[in-house]
Amino acid sequence: MLYQEESFKTELAMYTRTRSDAADIEYKMHCHNSYEIYYMIEGNVTYFLEGTSYKPRPGSLIIIPPNCFHGLQIMDDSEYYRLRIHFVPELLSQEEREKILEPLASDWSCFEEQFAMEWYFKALEDCGSYKKEIQDIAIRTQILAILIRIFAIYSARDSQKGRGGQIQEIIGYINQNLDKPLTLEGLAARFYMSKNHLTAIFKRTTGTTVARYILYKRMARVRRELIEGIPAAEAAAKAGFGDYSSFFRAYKKMFGAAPSDRRAAALPDMDRSGAF
Repeated sequence: MLYQEESFKTELAMYTRTRSDAADIEYKMHCHNSYEIYYMIEGNVTYFLEGTSYKPRPGSLIIIPPNCFHGLQIMDDSEYYRLRIHFVPELLSQEEREKILEPLASDWSCFEEQFAMEWYFKALEDCGSYKKEIQDIAIRTQILAILIRIFAIYSARDSQKGRGGQIQEIIGYINQNLDKPLTLEGLAARFYMSKNHLTAIFKRTTGTTVARYILYKRMARVRRELIEGIPAAEAAAKAGFGDYSSFFRAYKKMFGAAPSDRRAAALPDMDRSGAF
């Protein structure tokens, strides 16, 4: 079981320490409209990220961009301990986003042996004890410092990225065609395989079903549109939901609120249903 220790949570950012001392056979895939940055301190875990898996070592830094489908499995009873940052792009200015975030926005990245990053995380953690009138300024400053350091690491050497294989082609096709009808049958025919074979390899590679993956990705697109002020019915249609009443029920189950409820925009933003 995971234990979260929250240092602070604002409308734009959140910092937590996560611990566990028990294996977790089941794992839940999810995605966010925010960036996630993990710093691995210890433990034996596997991350599943957009159809690939990665076993981080102590000192590993993992950057997950918005709408990247991911999950975590704790492999044994040894202590697992990580530091985590959630933040939305709006924390930064437009210029800062273009210069610092864009290189990190297209795919997940990992950088091993980044032990010096623990100091940056601890400096951010201290912001939780600051007075409210300066806390937001301090949080933004420290996250910006972390992102600049990550950008420097990114620029200095290639990162490991999850790519390749037929499932990556299928995932790419789904993400490029969310606004169009997508079915298991249609995908199986397009990629010349049986429905059973597609179901099996997709589940084995991503940790979820084709239908759930498509639903999550469409919901992530809707959330982005709603944050930008697009009406719910229009956002649902643009994301590929053909029937609004079915969309409304699925949205309320997933987020525990109606699309019009702004409280559902709190970080992290998926998934409250427990069914995915």
